[in-house]
Amino acid sequence: MLDQVAEAADDIVGALITTAAYSAEPAACKEAALAVAIEIFQSRTSAGGQPVAIDFTPGPYRLSVWLTRRVMSLLGPYLNVGGMVG
Repeated sequence: MLDQVAEAADDIVGALITTAAYSAEPAACKEAALAVAIEIFQSRTSAGGQPVAIDFTPGPYRLSVWLTRRVMSLLGPYLNVGGMVG
């Protein structure tokens, strides 16, 4: 399962950054991919795909548009703006 999570995080972050940044592997992109991988892993392993607090109250669904928005500040300098629409 960890390999699938790592591949998915690589695909998501790799689609957002430039080819040069993808091959250079800057630390910020690695950190963003790790954060995305953690979100995906926790979504797959937690009950209902959402985090649960100590008092068993569910949190918001993890795999939403905010999956990449949380790491956008890390990826900012490396974004592939040619692929953005809208």
